[in-house]
Amino acid sequence: MATENKLTLYFVRHGETQYNVERRMQGFCDSPLTEKGILQAKSVGKGLSDIEFIAAYASDSQRVLDTAKYAIGDRDIPLNPDARLKEMNFGVLEALLEDEIPNLYGDALEKLFSLDVNACAPEGETYAQLFARTEQAINEIVENHASEGGNILIFSHGVTIGNYIIQVTNSKEFTVHENCSVSVVSYPSGKPQVEKIGDTSFREKGSELLKANS
Repeated sequence: MATENKLTLYFVRHGETQYNVERRMQGFCDSPLTEKGILQAKSVGKGLSDIEFIAAYASDSQRVLDTAKYAIGDRDIPLNPDARLKEMNFGVLEALLEDEIPNLYGDALEKLFSLDVNACAPEGETYAQLFARTEQAINEIVENHASEGGNILIFSHGVTIGNYIIQVTNSKEFTVHENCSVSVVSYPSGKPQVEKIGDTSFREKGSELLKANS
């Protein structure tokens, strides 16, 4: 009887951006990586350098593509952009400071962070809609690589990754995913099995290695 080849996805949130620093809502809108964000991306890449990856996929937002390129560095890992891996669409809240939202849209932010599957920002998308497109993209990745197995990098966003994990585990608790933290999900028999959530150890390990080599 043939042994099943294990397929494992490593989900990496992008590095710190200017909007993260300013505490602006950043979904479909974009802002560049900060110097710290670039270092985080390089660090997580270094921390993952002893793992062999057969492919990488990324949201087509520039902050994620830049994170992926810094993390992959000179490794020969093909990178495939996919718009379905983008962050949640925050509608009219896009690019607004979190502190100014209550004056403009009342309890919109509180409702959004309730994590109800039908919750959404005004004119934005719901968690259910976000999961539908994310799951579609991930299912295709799993199907395309299931026979060969191996490790795959998925560069995406905090809410997108967190919502995917909540939905596949039927959890009611959202784990905050720090910049360049890693969540690991394997797919025995095609079914998701969460192994790590928002793990910063790869980034921290890589940071120490970069310091030692500088």
